[in-house]
Amino acid sequence: MCTSSSAENLLPAQPRVTVPLEVYYFDTDAGGVVHNIAYLRMVEIARSQLAATLGWPLVEMNRTGLVPVVMRTEIDYLKPARLGDALLISAELTGMEKIRFFLRFEIASATRPDLVFARCLQTMVTVQLPSGRPQRMPTTWNKAYPHLITT
Repeated sequence: MCTSSSAENLLPAQPRVTVPLEVYYFDTDAGGVVHNIAYLRMVEIARSQLAATLGWPLVEMNRTGLVPVVMRTEIDYLKPARLGDALLISAELTGMEKIRFFLRFEIASATRPDLVFARCLQTMVTVQLPSGRPQRMPTTWNKAYPHLITT
């Protein structure tokens, strides 16, 4: 992960991304409705894209062994998405502590953004592999988003 002082200048002003996805057959049950685990896969895609946008791409995680690990997930299924629906998955960094950070996701219709299918909150812990020892948050994030530091 990039930790130089110039790195935070490259980060977006707001720590959020929106990822377009389409509902495929493998996302649905026999009735054509998105099954619960598919929403978590969509969250994973958006979370990976957010990390990359914030200077922590998967390739870098693999190279350094410094990775975010899901500690907690809360998800509310509000309405069923269906086969063929075009979706927008938004992901946002909402808070940071020394080793934990907090994310918020929304899965909505791409054609009707007011139609929200699911909302999700995740608590992540930064660890070093292979030991699994907790590590401090990326310093570039702390410098770029000091208003999100909670402790």
